Amino acid sequence: MQLLQTRAAKLLLLFIGSTLVGLYFASQFYVNFAPDEPIDWRRALVVNLTYYYLWGASVPLVVAIARRWRIERGARLHAALMQLAISIALTIGIIVAAESIIFTLAPVREVATLRGAIGYGIQRNFHSSFPTYWLIVFVYYAFDYYAKFRDRELRASQLEMRLTMSQLQALKMQLNPHFLFNTLNSISSLMYSNVEAADAMITRLGDFLRMALENEAVQEVPLRRELEFLQRYLDIEKIRLEERLTLTLDVDHAALDARVPNLGLQPLVENAIHHGIAHLPHGGAIELSARREGEMLRIDIRNDRPERAAGVPMREGIGLTNIRARLGQLYGARHDFHVDEEADGSLHVTLSIPYRTAA
Repeated sequence: MQLLQTRAAKLLLLFIGSTLVGLYFASQFYVNFAPDEPIDWRRALVVNLTYYYLWGASVPLVVAIARRWRIERGARLHAALMQLAISIALTIGIIVAAESIIFTLAPVREVATLRGAIGYGIQRNFHSSFPTYWLIVFVYYAFDYYAKFRDRELRASQLEMRLTMSQLQALKMQLNPHFLFNTLNSISSLMYSNVEAADAMITRLGDFLRMALENEAVQEVPLRRELEFLQRYLDIEKIRLEERLTLTLDVDHAALDARVPNLGLQPLVENAIHHGIAHLPHGGAIELSARREGEMLRIDIRNDRPERAAGVPMREGIGLTNIRARLGQLYGARHDFHVDEEADGSLHVTLSIPYRTAA
């Protein structure tokens, strides 16, 4: 059905275009007729509409010929000569058909025979009709090259998008093994001191991985979903650190639906634990806050650090490095990511990304 509608629309467009062109040249014919050849509107309309309706009907044929013998590099001369011969033959054919129709159905020529009408038409109309073929070819090539240009642009855009998504996916795949490596090390250590705790950690690791796999191909998730991931991760770490780990959340309700990088907060909290709280004898606290600031979503993470680390620049590992790379791929220049030391020696991570609730 849609194909029939498309064909009908093309035929209607050809009809309207042929009519407009015929009316234009009829008016020109009427205004600029030769002084020795009186003319009226009826003759001007009959002649020009007949000719241009026939040219309109021949457009599919001309387009097929232009496709078959494209004037392109490598076969330019051969294609041009073929089309030149065909254009001459087709122009003569159009004139013969037009003059036959006019002579038979609406005689407006002052000729007595069909042969005379055809001879008159070739003599008077060949030079004005011949460029019509090449005008159709030119318009077709123009549209064809434009369509190919747009198609190349679209393909390039899609290729760039796929490349970006592949890079993002590769970065995310690097994060998961990094987390798994640390967790499996913890499980391995617990196996010698607390088998029940190791078993519980394996179970909670399975829960975390199940949630991660549910959104494996997704680059962004609502903040509420990311906080669920984070809670699963903290369940694992609390087995090892027990009461030494405290998390304080301060999240605005309006921020919960904002989209954030999938598995983007977990590496930041993991970094706070493994480079900070895990080295404190009595443990420490992590504070996470999120709020909307105009068109941006701001997330702050603060954590305690050992005194010996105060004033020492922190070396960024795989987690922070990949987060920076993912943020650059996802948001370009429309993001801020800073890791700073507070006056009390604690570490402060600030993340600002565009606020949006739709993917």
